[in-house]
Amino acid sequence: MSYALELAGTILLIYFFSVAVRKWSERSRFNDAARKYSCKPARLYPNKDPFLGLDLFVAIRKADSRGQRSQAYAQLHKTHGDTFEMKALSAAQVQTVQPENIQAVSATNFSDFGVGPMRGNIGAPFLDRGVFTEDGEFWKHSRSLIRPTFNRTEIADLGSFEQHVSRFLALIPTNSSPFDLQPLVKRLFLDTSTEFLFGQSIESLLPETPFDTADFMKAFDYSLLGLALRLIAGPLKPLFVHAFVDKHVAIALDMQKQIARSGKTLTSNPEKYILLHQMAMETQDPYDLRAQILNVFFPARDTAAIAFGNIMFELARHPHFWEELRAEVLGIGSQQITFELLKSLKIVKAIISETLRLHLPASRITRIALRDTVLPVGGGPDARSPLFIAKGKVIEMDLYSLQRDPKIWGSDAGEFKPQRWRAGRPLWEANWQYEPFLGGIRMCPAQNQVLTQLSYLLVRMAQEFRAVDNKDETLEYVEEIKMTVESRNGVNIALTSA
Repeated sequence: MSYALELAGTILLIYFFSVAVRKWSERSRFNDAARKYSCKPARLYPNKDPFLGLDLFVAIRKADSRGQRSQAYAQLHKTHGDTFEMKALSAAQVQTVQPENIQAVSATNFSDFGVGPMRGNIGAPFLDRGVFTEDGEFWKHSRSLIRPTFNRTEIADLGSFEQHVSRFLALIPTNSSPFDLQPLVKRLFLDTSTEFLFGQSIESLLPETPFDTADFMKAFDYSLLGLALRLIAGPLKPLFVHAFVDKHVAIALDMQKQIARSGKTLTSNPEKYILLHQMAMETQDPYDLRAQILNVFFPARDTAAIAFGNIMFELARHPHFWEELRAEVLGIGSQQITFELLKSLKIVKAIISETLRLHLPASRITRIALRDTVLPVGGGPDARSPLFIAKGKVIEMDLYSLQRDPKIWGSDAGEFKPQRWRAGRPLWEANWQYEPFLGGIRMCPAQNQVLTQLSYLLVRMAQEFRAVDNKDETLEYVEEIKMTVESRNGVNIALTSA
């Protein structure tokens, strides 16, 4: 018994000694930065539990249970400033909404921040190493595999997209019956994303789908839930997803071998671009290909679907904007819907931009300092002095609060007003004040594809339906935060055929 107590005491002594040394070292480096760059410390959240921050953790969890986590963080910024430091059952983290800091983390000081120490371990064995989980040279390798395909103008394959959209429209009740749009639009984008990534759609919108769609979606959701909880998702269901991906990896590699034997190139037939086949031109490692494609499929599966659901969520509550949308869409007459035509539709673009301002796919972006660095602002009582960030410090960029900041957007910042995007508006994107896809080097490579598909689908909906009505008793947006943010109550609407 006495030995056990002595051992426990020794371990505690070593722990507290190591903490003291780490704090001393960090303080010494801060003093150096203060002398060189005039750094000042960030404001501190007044935790009642200064050791773990259990009080703030409980408060945030309560807000999360009400579907108001993003609002809770926005209130914290309103009370404690644009940049502050806090604990919530974690080591001290820096919270910021300042555009200068978001630009520094995402672009000017990009190499000082990363995600690998946070995401790498929780990604295995489901995601493994790829563009979503890695930093440095391996991230550059992963990015190089996918960027050329997303840079092509041909990714806006509207003919193929229309095939799936037609199936989607056929499943919508036409007699003004209430229904939840969210599951249906998720099936649409599941079909389009699997076709683009793997060359074969899951065809979940077909009445007799050739694939066990329900099991696949459950398996993927189960795996993502494991990631969200920082737990391993389990040995069986991720393997179900792996089996689907491995099948198509084998097809892509076999095709690459056939092309090599024939002396032709894959680019000699550019009619249809399949990301996996393009990636197989760069690497023939099946495990690398599986990991890389899953790292793309993970964020791609629901992002566009949730964004479109949010668009319809807002339009159902603001029907006069649906009328303006229909007027613009009917004005194009029988013209073919092309990429160039979509770019010219100002009301369509304004509705999408305003929805993405209020409802981001990811409302908070987290990075960890890979080395000691300095942010341009955030220090001092007014948060305008440079801020020292020690290696290992986590910084969270609150895009939700940024894009609803009355100092930037005006007193109506919390309201859905597409008219704010008319000509003559401030350059919010250039000033790092509007970042639904995040900017900088790590920005979403599929941004243009997502915006094109959202525009096309919104036009087709406006062509087919003359009215949209809200059928949800709850008017406000209630969040469901997993790895993305969506409406907990779905998108309950009724549509009236044109």
